[in-house]
Amino acid sequence: MTLLQNLLNSSIASLAILSAFPAWGHDFGAKPGPSMVFVTQSSCHFCDRLDEQVISPLEASGFFDEQQVDLVRLSIDPGQRVTNFAGEAQSAVQFASQFGAYGTPTLLFFNRQGQLTQAPLYGVPDAIDFYGYKIEQAISGLN
Repeated sequence: MTLLQNLLNSSIASLAILSAFPAWGHDFGAKPGPSMVFVTQSSCHFCDRLDEQVISPLEASGFFDEQQVDLVRLSIDPGQRVTNFAGEAQSAVQFASQFGAYGTPTLLFFNRQGQLTQAPLYGVPDAIDFYGYKIEQAISGLN
């Protein structure tokens, strides 16, 4: 076998091993404090729009840091796992759905105790201009 064939075979074997393990997402018990959870998934163009036009600009402005709120992007793609507020491992889908996030995008707002502070925000409105303000209002109630 050539060196290239050996590298290719070992790479394929490594990928097979990695695919057998679930992908781990956020550990909610590791950093106690208020958080905004952006429930998303790959191939969700509404999620991409919300992230590009609202979430990322708020993040880049330092808003979440100023408010001392943890921004969590939670993918509910198959195989994604999280550690919940009680320190238990579960699928990201189970975690999101127990708080009413049945579709994407959904925003969840948690206080320091891991309790929802308001109803989830679902989807992306056509008039996205004021959505950032809605998020700011929801976060002001977390602290």
